[in-house]
Amino acid sequence: MNNSTIPALFRKCLLAAGSLLLCTTSVNAQVVTTVAPLVSPVVTAVIAPVHPVIPPVNPVIADISPAINIDPQVSVDDIDVGDIDVDVNVIGPDMTEGKWFATIKGDKIRIEFRADSDDNHWSNDADFALSEFPNLPKGQKGEFSLTRDAGTIVFNGKFDDDMGFGTYKFSANKAFDDYIKSSGVTDVKDRDAFSFFMVDLKKSYVDMLAKNGFKDIKSHNLVAMSAMKVDESFIQGIRSAGYSDISVHQLIAMKSMNITPAYINELAAMGYKDVPAHDVVAFKSMNIDAAYIKGFNDIGYTNTPIHSLISFKSMDITPEFIKGLNDMGYKDVAAHDIISFKSMNITAAYIKGFTDIGYTNIPIRSLVAFKSMEVTPAFIKGFMDMGYKDIDAHNIIALKSLDIKPSFVDGFKKLGFTDIPLNELPALKSNGVTPEYVASMQQKGFKSTSLRKYIQIKNSFN
Repeated sequence: MNNSTIPALFRKCLLAAGSLLLCTTSVNAQVVTTVAPLVSPVVTAVIAPVHPVIPPVNPVIADISPAINIDPQVSVDDIDVGDIDVDVNVIGPDMTEGKWFATIKGDKIRIEFRADSDDNHWSNDADFALSEFPNLPKGQKGEFSLTRDAGTIVFNGKFDDDMGFGTYKFSANKAFDDYIKSSGVTDVKDRDAFSFFMVDLKKSYVDMLAKNGFKDIKSHNLVAMSAMKVDESFIQGIRSAGYSDISVHQLIAMKSMNITPAYINELAAMGYKDVPAHDVVAFKSMNIDAAYIKGFNDIGYTNTPIHSLISFKSMDITPEFIKGLNDMGYKDVAAHDIISFKSMNITAAYIKGFTDIGYTNIPIRSLVAFKSMEVTPAFIKGFMDMGYKDIDAHNIIALKSLDIKPSFVDGFKKLGFTDIPLNELPALKSNGVTPEYVASMQQKGFKSTSLRKYIQIKNSFN
């Protein structure tokens, strides 16, 4: 049987997922192998920069300096790359007899096995070498068979040109079954014999595994290893690459992902030595290779933690993204801040918008807060145009959190209140002292050149 497509199927499934990588594929209708390396590079930037700022205002105190303490806490959830979970189950109905339908194509013959009654609904197809069937009945009904270590399938039917059909029955080789049980393989069930046959399990393969330390192996894992052609050279190659205590499940996962000693050695050459097996699987599943790592090294971004690299790849963070930040003055940015920037879509273009209006050297956390609150260069420039220069980032955040716009300041200016201290604006807005309120009080006969008086009146009425 041709199982060459199995690793490709695993890789396709694993690479298709963005966060949780889980793949299920079948060697045949009875053997289902699930590889779940549990790679969950879910990045959540927890940004809590702002709550409505309600400054304490005491009308007895002339100086109003509202306490504004906004420190955005940016955290990135740890990347969950758990142990490799490989589950191989022999499932499905009894397939030891039924109907067959075959198609010859080149030097291969594809045989589909189907249920023999309307009460059961199952099918399974497999590719065999045409050379395994030297006496196919052509033009008339006949019998032919295929014998392997695990047993024999006897086919009845006929072929017309390259198409054939009929019935079949599988008979297990009791001697082989007894050998499997005596060799240390555990959890052997009667119907496993057909799975052994379909993956062409041989005594020599079982002996090889035992010689390499895999004697007490479960039947379903044995089927998976045989189907995926986990051979001696692969086992020894992985061990020579530093994984001397490799487990059965890790071997299956590595083989399914086409992880080779060369791949492992390439990672080591880039500084990633002794990487845990489950992280190697995660690297491969995310297509993290030496070239990807080298791109970061080439711009001076080195020694990136393993889980940060997984996050980078999952979020499509490239060396070009980091270089853009470097060019804007953000050098040696920690990996978790890079992840926060990307998750918030903070790019070099976003930063350049602020530098173009002369607002430079914004702290990293303030940038994240700006983006989370949709603070734009236009917002800041509006206050600059109102005469406020060199505004601290925390004041910008306070203004935005209270929805204080330049038009708010302009409203007071039209009433004759110029040069309002910046830290007085949150106090005015949070206490409900607006240009409209001041205008209404003036119409009622209360006129003052101090906005603080209006705050005191507003509080006294409240």
